[in-house]
Parts: sequence; structure tokens; C-alpha cells
Amino acid sequence: MHRSMATNPSSAAGTGIEFNYSELKNVFAGASAPAALACLVKRLGAQRVLLVASNSLSQLTDDFAALQAALGSNFAGLFHDIGSHTPRSDVMRTLEVAREADADLLVSLGGGSIIDACKVVQLAIDQGVTSQAQLIEYAQYGDGTRGSKYADFSLFKGDPKIRQVAIPTTLSGAEFSNNAGVLNTEISAKEGYRGIDLCPQSIIYDPQLSVHTPQWLWLSTAIRSLDHAIEGYCSADSHPFLDGHFLHAMRLFASSLPECKHDPTNLSARSLNQHAVWLACCGLGTVSHGASHGIGYILGSLCEVPHGHTSCVMLPAVLTWNAKQQASRQEAINDALGNKTQNAADSVKALVASLGLPTSLRDVNVTLDQLPGIAERAAKHPVVRNNPRKINDASDVMEILELAW
Repeated sequence: MHRSMATNPSSAAGTGIEFNYSELKNVFAGASAPAALACLVKRLGAQRVLLVASNSLSQLTDDFAALQAALGSNFAGLFHDIGSHTPRSDVMRTLEVAREADADLLVSLGGGSIIDACKVVQLAIDQGVTSQAQLIEYAQYGDGTRGSKYADFSLFKGDPKIRQVAIPTTLSGAEFSNNAGVLNTEISAKEGYRGIDLCPQSIIYDPQLSVHTPQWLWLSTAIRSLDHAIEGYCSADSHPFLDGHFLHAMRLFASSLPECKHDPTNLSARSLNQHAVWLACCGLGTVSHGASHGIGYILGSLCEVPHGHTSCVMLPAVLTWNAKQQASRQEAINDALGNKTQNAADSVKALVASLGLPTSLRDVNVTLDQLPGIAERAAKHPVVRNNPRKINDASDVMEILELAW
């Protein structure tokens, strides 16, 4: 039976809130990636496993060799040429490699770009997609327009032909959703893809393997997931079950990220970072987010700002802009972050600064002359339109951008 993670606060009278779990089967936390992967491959009966890894991780001889050895004769190949923000052309090359290898399981090793690429490859294999033109029929665009087959779940019949095991090496949380973002490099715009069961079947969190991730990337993607927790908590879709996940994610991030910054080899702190992501991403992809996420998508595609950095600079500004409408919620956020005297926006900004991450648009090389174009695009984005304080037009977005400047 296909299920997608969702909340339904406007369900039929008398049914209350409905929460449906995704087809994520299990999470291995604090695991040895080679041992957990060998266990999963045997359990799933996979015969031809394609590793899809970041370029840097594929060159880490000892750790990568251990993963490949864990697959033994089931290793069907490696693909490691996926760029930042998941360019569509890279997805199509991954799809070609998966088909040539006759893969029956994808194993992603890396961050959100790698994991999202594997989701779209799964969608393409399930739907018999062979060309970019066919793929974009399933896309949603930044202005809210959609391809003819976008999220038409009647097209997804039977069990998926291929699934993914994710071994995340960042803290972005892409492994928890049925959504994937793909970059159209011709117009510097992101496309969104959705499908039933596109989330990984299993997740392996190995804190030891994560030590290889550059510190700026590890910490900034943590702020991305803190953004998931905070905008999720501020969403009209949240409810007490989700609130508990989101607030505890904030507490764990506030306590464990400074420890990780102080000592990047602290595996206990790194494992807590991963647990915080697990909590923050409950409902990811279906609980609506707001302007921090939505503007972040534009900054990523148009200005090439890494997604972790977009949350670093936009989340405090959006919290400030939303403050009057969400005073009690922001007071709870501030408390979860361990601050009694600052407001939520200042608390987030102080945490970001303490981690040595950028705190303004200037810090991520966005120029003043780019702001009007960012505002125009963002004002049309469906995620921005879901912001808790209503955003009417580009002038409202400009107010937020000026707060982040």
C-alpha cells in the first residue's frame, strides 16, 4: 500500500488530524555504514547495487573501499558526477548509468544533491522516462506552474521498480521527503519533483563517515534542518505531535552544534546532530514551510548560494518579519534554543555566528542590484506564498531581503 507522509488539518468533520507515514522503513543511527549496508542489501535481496556518491567521497580510498567491499559481488558500479543543486543533465546521466548497470538498488552517499538525484532516477525508472522532455512533464516550477503529470499519483501503480538506501554525509534532511529539487541550468531555476515512495527506503547515519564532510558544509546544512524545524513549527500545518519533534530538534541543535564546532571529531556530538535532523524532518515535504525556504530556493538557483547558507542568512530575517504575528510561537523557539533575553531571530543569528557561518546576504556575495530580481521571483514562489505572515508582492519580499542585507 502506497503512503505519503502528510498532515491533514482540514480533514472531514469528526476525523480530526490525519498523519500518514512515508515508505521509509528504517533508520540506522550511530551505525557503521559498511556493516549496516551489507545487512540491508542481504535483507532486501538486492543483486545489482549502484553507488551514487559525491566526487570527493568516492576518492576517500579507505572508507569508500570498505563500502564497496561490503557489497561484494552485488556491486554494479559507481557514478560520482552530480553537481550542486542537482542539475537536470546530471540526473539524466545518472539514469543512463543505472539502466546500463541494470541496477535494482540505488545507494546514495553524500548530501541532498546526491539523494535528490536518486529520487528522480527512481521516478524516471518507475515511469519509463527516457528523455528530459518526458521528465519535465512531472515538474513543478518556481512560479507555481506544473507539468502535465506533476504529482498525478494515479500514474504510480504497484511497487516501485527500484528504491534507494541513503547514507547522508550532510545534515540537509533530503532523505526524509518524497520531494526532489532539480536545477534547470539554462534559466538558473529549480524544478520540483514528487512521487509516491520516492523517499529512501532506509537511512544509514554513520557519524564516523561524516568526519570527512567539510566543517562549513556540515554546520551550515545543520542550520538548513534547523530551518525545517522552525518553519515547520511556525506552519499552520503543525500540531502537538509535530511540535514535539520540532522543538526537541531545536534543543538538540542548540546543544550539540557548538560541541561539534569546538571538536569536529566528537562523534557523540555528530550523532546528536543527526538525531536532530531526524526529528526536524518529521513531515518534511508536506508540512508547509515559509519565506526562508522559498527565498532560499531562489538564492540557490539564481545566485549559487549553498542551501545551508541560504538558511543562515534568511531565517533570522524571516523570523523578524513574522514576529508580530507569531509572538507565542517565537517565544517557544527562543526557549528551545536556550535563550531567555533575546528574541527568536537574534537567537538564531547568534547561533549561526558562533558556528562561524555567514549572517548576511553580503557574506554570501549577493549584491544589491540582484535583490529586485530575487524579490520578483520569490514573490511568485508557492513556498513563499505559504509564509505565515501573508506576502502580497515583491515589495514584501524586498523588506525581508533588506533585513537580511
